[in-house]
Amino acid sequence: MEVEFYLFNLISALVYLTVGIRLFALSRSTRERAEFLLALNYLCTSISYILYEFPGLFEIDSMRVAIAARIIYSVGIVPLLLFTRDVFRSGSRWANALVWVTALTLFSGVLFSTLDGDIEGLIVNSVWFWCDWIGYTAPYVWISAEALLAYSAARKRLRLGFCKPDVPNRYLLWALFGILATLAGISLIPLYLEYAATQVWPRWGDYASGGLEAAATVALWFAFFPPAFYRRWINRTAAAPADATH
Repeated sequence: MEVEFYLFNLISALVYLTVGIRLFALSRSTRERAEFLLALNYLCTSISYILYEFPGLFEIDSMRVAIAARIIYSVGIVPLLLFTRDVFRSGSRWANALVWVTALTLFSGVLFSTLDGDIEGLIVNSVWFWCDWIGYTAPYVWISAEALLAYSAARKRLRLGFCKPDVPNRYLLWALFGILATLAGISLIPLYLEYAATQVWPRWGDYASGGLEAAATVALWFAFFPPAFYRRWINRTAAAPADATH
């Protein structure tokens, strides 16, 4: 892979690090668990990306670094699962079970694919690859579904005047975050298939998955740190239908 692609992923890692630090600072001020859990997810993702890219960027052959990167990334998925459970299904037994079943599936995939010699988790025809892939993709499918359901309910409350315009919008941004991250996970399948067939990392691969991840990060940023112009736009669009009825 060319140096530019490693740099692209390192830039993505720095973006994850920036958002993670900002979310951690927000959690310190609000004392809210949700922001803290997402901060952990983003910080683990950032560290994983940095570890994963440095051996290739500096031509260092280190299996231990690759394994550490996978483990740290997988550890970061657990707080994302806990975030979805706490925000959308607090107290639900099935949601709690889903958290640990998904985590077990993920770590089983990482462990056994590594023991089989698939250090980077790239062998698509292995059942352990799919356990790993399901484990880190399913959480984003879950958050997408829950956020869309919450968005629909919030829209009804907004029409009745029971919530502010930013509430349904925030749920919509969370749904967009989950959908884009899910698509990023799906984009890895043809990427890995092409790599398996050619042993050459396809040029489009990092741009496709990295671009989707970057877009997901923007959606999350707007959900927690909406710029002033965006808040004004949300308020104007919510006020327009109300004005039309008078």
